[in-house]
Amino acid sequence: MTKLSGKARTRWLIVTIFAWFALVLWGLSYLLEQRLVWFDEKSQLLELGNNGELAQPLVTELVKKGFSVSGSVFHISSESCNCNWRSAGHTSSVKRQVTESGGRNYNIDIDQFSELKRFVPATPAIIMFNESSELIYLGPYADGAFCTAESSFVEALIPLVSMEEKAPEWINTVAKGCYCSV
Repeated sequence: MTKLSGKARTRWLIVTIFAWFALVLWGLSYLLEQRLVWFDEKSQLLELGNNGELAQPLVTELVKKGFSVSGSVFHISSESCNCNWRSAGHTSSVKRQVTESGGRNYNIDIDQFSELKRFVPATPAIIMFNESSELIYLGPYADGAFCTAESSFVEALIPLVSMEEKAPEWINTVAKGCYCSV
């Protein structure tokens, strides 16, 4: 066997480290991209919203299940969703902020309330109502691979939960992140 000179060995080491680093980056981006899906992949929310069949039927369903929607935020999850851990910190932060602003939090496992699946295409999700029981927001907490507060959709809407004035209705159908279809 021939021995490599000092310069050749250094070059070989640099090329090997660069190739390893590139392979690791490619692998991480591939794995993260595989988990990124559209929240409303089949456009069911878009269709319900466009047909005016979303807000009032959703309120009716929640009230029928014994919930008060006035000034309430519903945190929708599925126990089997492997994306829950990614949003757990953000979800806790949102719950704390809702409580501090005078709103009520409800946790719902969508697998226990299958009737809600027609309104919530994926989890983790959040539904927000103001004091007048008007829908403020329905969709994911955030987008991106880790669904953190930095990519959040909901923090700016939390103050609206404790208000009675007419609130804008936002049905978020275009987010891409770590979600589990229901």
